[in-house]
Order: sequence, then C-alpha cells, then structure tokens
Amino acid sequence: MVYTVTLNPAVDRILFIDEFFRARTNRIKKTVETLGGKGTHVSINLKLLGVQSTALGITLGENGRKITRMMESWGVEVRFLHYEIPGMESRVNCELVEEKGHYCSMLTERGPILPVSITDALTEQMRRLIKPGDMLVLTGDASNVEDTAIYTKLTLCAKELGAKTFLDASGEYLVKGLRSQPFLIKPNLEELCYLTGKEIKTEEEIIAALRGMDGLGIAIVAMTWSGSGAVVKSGADIYRVYPVKVNVVNEVGCGDAFLSAVVAGLIRGESMEDLLKGATAVAGAAAESEITAGFDAARAKELRKQAKVKKL
Repeated sequence: MVYTVTLNPAVDRILFIDEFFRARTNRIKKTVETLGGKGTHVSINLKLLGVQSTALGITLGENGRKITRMMESWGVEVRFLHYEIPGMESRVNCELVEEKGHYCSMLTERGPILPVSITDALTEQMRRLIKPGDMLVLTGDASNVEDTAIYTKLTLCAKELGAKTFLDASGEYLVKGLRSQPFLIKPNLEELCYLTGKEIKTEEEIIAALRGMDGLGIAIVAMTWSGSGAVVKSGADIYRVYPVKVNVVNEVGCGDAFLSAVVAGLIRGESMEDLLKGATAVAGAAAESEITAGFDAARAKELRKQAKVKKL
C-alpha cells in the first residue's frame, strides 16, 4: 500500500486573468476550485495511474471537511485526522494564472500551527496502518508545524515499520529530513541550491551536486528542472530526462505528477528509463491542465511516445 501524508492541505482557488497589472483593477475571467497540498495531488495522480493509495494528514474545521469530500470525489481512500478546534481552519490558497505569458503566482496561507499532540496522533495512526513493504510519500508544506524535524520523525517511524519513504520537502524540513535517509528525495533546482549552499545553473553543476550526495544513503535523487525536464541519480547512475513539448496552462502541480509516476513505475517494476519516460509524460499532461490536481491520462499516454531519457 502507498500512503501519502499532507500536513497542511488546502482548498486552492485558481483565478484566471489575461495579465496582472499592479495598482489597477484586474478582471477575473474564470475561477476554478481544486485541492491544494502536495500529498493530496500525489494520491489523486496515483489513482489516475491505476495505483490505490491511502491519504493521511490533518484537516481542520469546515474547510477540512470540504477537503475530505473533494478527495473522496476522486475515488481516493481518505483517512485524515479531523479536528474541530475554535479559530482553526484548514487553509485556503489563491493561485493567479496569467494567460498572457502563462505565468502562475501563488498566494498561500500558512495554516494553523499544529500542536505536538496532533502530530503525535498522526504518528500513532501510521504505526497502526503501515506494514513492511509499504511506501510512504511525505510531501509538501509543513510550515504549520513548529518542529522542523517532523519529516525526520515520520521517516524514521516508517523505516522502523519496514516502509520506503519518498520525501519532497524544502528548506530546513528537507535538510533535517535527509538525516533519516529516505529512499527518494525530489528537490527542484532551487532546493538543490539550498542543500548544497551553492548557486547551480548548468547541467554539469547539477550532476556534480548529485554526485556529491553519494554518502547520504539515499537511493534516488530526482531533481525536477521546471521546463527543462529533470536530472535523476539512481544509485551510481545519472539520467537526463528531457521535457516533452506541451501547451502549458498551469505548471503548479507538475512536480507532484512527476513524483506520482515515479512511485507508480517502481510499484510496477519498470526500468528506470521507462518509469522516467512515464514521469515526464505525466508531468507534461499536468502542465496542460487548468487545475493543480490530476491530469489527462490519455494525453499522458500520447506524450510518452515523445519522451526521451538518456543515461549519462
């Protein structure tokens, strides 16, 4: 079984405009409401890829109940821990999509700070559910948790139970998460720069940075590179994943789509080249979608035909 964890899920409101002008009235052409929180996206994408997962996480108040209903509408098994605490609601984010230039800007709430008692309850739930051979996907914003070692603790819990952990985090949450040696991490270029403390621009510099992570005990490091594809280190091997050509509508959620396809490919026992072709195709299909969750499965199948992966 695959378990995803979303510590800070949200309702995302996507606002479409022609072009944004500061200090002026900007007319909204269309508003779309969808799910926010990387773990929720991974569960939805896995469902579309034919892989069942169980969504774990924390929801609060009426917004939290709405998030659960939205998740269930995708056919995902949801086992969020829900709390009704006065003054605490799961967050609402806004995403501004400018159709001219295809710019996407996020305005995100921090979300209510979760006390240790709540994150401890999540850990206990994991101990009851996770079995040897399971996979745990820890991904997304955790700024609503004061303990920046939360992903470390959840990873260690999963490892004790015999599960593989996939970590997609940023900042100190990522740095501290490395200490527990997750099976896979998925930094983007900005996060790789943060990890290394260096400004990285070229493919050669990326490869050198990935090589420099050999001693961390992490099986797979997948660095997604926005419109430039990805560079992936698996064991001693380096793979260059080239982007597919798509009509970009909304890039938010493409990294989650890529990670979902990697997880699905590993479950199916695909070769690294094949699963990475699937991952770039799914990410491309996600970029053509208006919403941040989900993708067109038929389009992903079509894009896979043009996917190119080179072992360096």
